[in-house]
Amino acid sequence: MKKLVQLLGLFILIASSFSLAAQNFTLSRVIVATDTITDDGVTFAASSDDAEQENDEIDSLFDDDIDTGWEGEPDDLNILTAGLRFQNIIIPKGARIDSAFIFVHSHEAKTAEDVARITIAGNDVDNAMTFTEDALITDRTRTDAQILWVVDEPWGLWTRERTPDLAAVVQEIINRDGWAAGNAIAFLLLGEDQGPSEVENAREFESFENIADPEDGGDGQNKPERIPELVIHYSVESALVEQPVIMTTTITDDGVTFAASSDDAEQENDEIDSLFDDDIDTGWEGEPDDLNILTAGVRFQNLFIPQGAVIDSAFIEIHSHEAKTAEDVARITIAADANDNAPTFTEDSLITDRARTAAQILWVVDEPWGLWTKERTPDLSPIVQEIVDRDGWEAGNAIAFLLLGEDQGPSEVENAREFESYENIADPEDGGDGQNKPERVPRLFVYYSSPETISSVREFFRPEVGSLKVYPNPADEFVLIALESNTAATVNIFDVNGRLVTSVVSSYGNQVQLNTSNLVDGLYYIQAKQNDKIYVQKLMVK
Repeated sequence: MKKLVQLLGLFILIASSFSLAAQNFTLSRVIVATDTITDDGVTFAASSDDAEQENDEIDSLFDDDIDTGWEGEPDDLNILTAGLRFQNIIIPKGARIDSAFIFVHSHEAKTAEDVARITIAGNDVDNAMTFTEDALITDRTRTDAQILWVVDEPWGLWTRERTPDLAAVVQEIINRDGWAAGNAIAFLLLGEDQGPSEVENAREFESFENIADPEDGGDGQNKPERIPELVIHYSVESALVEQPVIMTTTITDDGVTFAASSDDAEQENDEIDSLFDDDIDTGWEGEPDDLNILTAGVRFQNLFIPQGAVIDSAFIEIHSHEAKTAEDVARITIAADANDNAPTFTEDSLITDRARTAAQILWVVDEPWGLWTKERTPDLSPIVQEIVDRDGWEAGNAIAFLLLGEDQGPSEVENAREFESYENIADPEDGGDGQNKPERVPRLFVYYSSPETISSVREFFRPEVGSLKVYPNPADEFVLIALESNTAATVNIFDVNGRLVTSVVSSYGNQVQLNTSNLVDGLYYIQAKQNDKIYVQKLMVK
């Protein structure tokens, strides 16, 4: 089965109850920019996610190369340690790591006699932090899994090199209890004392900055095709996306600052309430002098579920805001905004004005609720299935659910149910601290299985599609794609049947390098999406 890039989203866990044949994926991540630096009038991107340490001292985080191994000159004995951190590793906990490698580009030619003994470990934490000049790389906790990399082959100048298989290191980290898809992994490349030597037992490779020094005739810019790259091949059968409503702003009220979101909203009859409230009401208020239909909206972003995935089950989990009896029956119809990528809620438009999915689920809430108890909706899989089957759905889009109350007639009981909003602040007037409680925010759970996704190649050849510059073409081990600008872009490779085989997101530079060494020989199509434009170019791999 071809290896695919599969973006599975934040907080993805393996759902062991499914038994489909495992799907195989490839994840490629490069170190990303975290800062900019101006040197002699030239401004270039920089990152604190690559670092170098000499003995017990951190070097500058911003350098054109990274050294690791051993410097054995009798008057200058130095153990060199490097650190590389890769963000946004979207691999679900429990996935099987088939293989993993770090690719680097040499900064200096070396002979086979320049033997470097480098032990590679992972930073044994759930979500590795970036490097700083105040903390040593060697002080970080290390995985039990450690790989000895004996570098005893010649390196050229700027040649592409790779580590041994680091699958055991990556597997140990994503098996941690606190691992969540989207976390970061930091690798520690530890040199050792190899004794006095007349040769160089260190290897230098290009850093994120890798600037072409103006003093040597360079342009002072870094070269994105030379930065360290992590490639992980992994397998997963079925998955569970667990996605909370996320913060979109902050609010200060009576001197207390708390997180807020416009992704949960409440409407009373034909009027939107404040988007920022401590609870959300839905259902019906039937007091004879106060008849109100209550509608709620809850939107979940960044749902990395592939188009056409099979939705096995889905539900929204909420926490009650008020205790209710079984007599407080609420009839709530749940639909979704029939939209490829649902926008957030605003005070200028009604929830009920949104287009609705044909799939709708009636939730008859007739059981008692306690205070702050965890509750959940019925199975919403038909609704989610309808959305992810839409032609315009893409992994990473948002779904907005509409919880629609109805007129249940005059009543002496409360036919509305209140649940904790994103804000859910503990009111200072009631003795609370004014902070919201993240464990009480609405969450969406989607269990799904993902066959290989087929998409039409023909759609990429509309008249408005632009062409790409790619080289080398034909390609062997890699291909460079020249983009129109240095803004964020998504680059995909499709085979002749329209099957996605590689995908990367670039947030820096106007060049993207893709690994093609794992592709079988043949014709492919490269598609780039940047600045709301689509670009396509044929690629031959051989």
